[in-house]
Amino acid sequence: MGRRTLALRLRLKVTRLAGQTRAALETAKLLAKHRAFSEAASRSIVRGLAIELVRNTHDPAQLQKVWDQLDESEQRMPEVALQAGERMLALGGDFTVVQQWLLPIWEQLVRPASSLPQELRLRLVLLLERGFRQSPGQPDAAWLARIEAAQLGNPREPLLQYLAGIACMHLGLWGKAHQLLRQSLTQLADEQLRRRAWSALAQLAEQREDGAAALEAWRKAAQG
Repeated sequence: MGRRTLALRLRLKVTRLAGQTRAALETAKLLAKHRAFSEAASRSIVRGLAIELVRNTHDPAQLQKVWDQLDESEQRMPEVALQAGERMLALGGDFTVVQQWLLPIWEQLVRPASSLPQELRLRLVLLLERGFRQSPGQPDAAWLARIEAAQLGNPREPLLQYLAGIACMHLGLWGKAHQLLRQSLTQLADEQLRRRAWSALAQLAEQREDGAAALEAWRKAAQG
């Protein structure tokens, strides 16, 4: 190991211990350039530091600045983009911005034979749902088109059925929302998402003043 690389590794350790995340990230990228770690290890270190920077933001403007300072390769890391989106919504920021950040991750999700892990697929769907819920008015037309096209292209994917059903709810398309959410429940394995699907069905039943169906859906939502 060269003296420069050794010095960089020492600087990375010191800056991380001192809580200087920005400096640590820049040092980690230099180390990756000098191949001081394996490609997988370098990616993991950079990803972890980028996520830490995002988590430590305190308002939407600061988060936007941190995001703009990240390299494109870091912005396209699913874990980083999802953390940034979750943080922006938690800080009361603009969901339109979040949707821009999430687009490359969405493209990974809908790609044939996608390798995006199930945990991240679930986080993406829940984050989009949360944004739709927090944003006034109807969902963005471009995103609705993306969701509809993805669901029609893969009609047996329960996550896409669920998300399309939620989008239809926000558009007031009660019948279509009910159909999609019901279909998703036949295959949804995640307990949290099953509860949310039943809760949505309960709300739809209340919309059509079907008390018995609403009560049954709320009961199943409580059961998980």
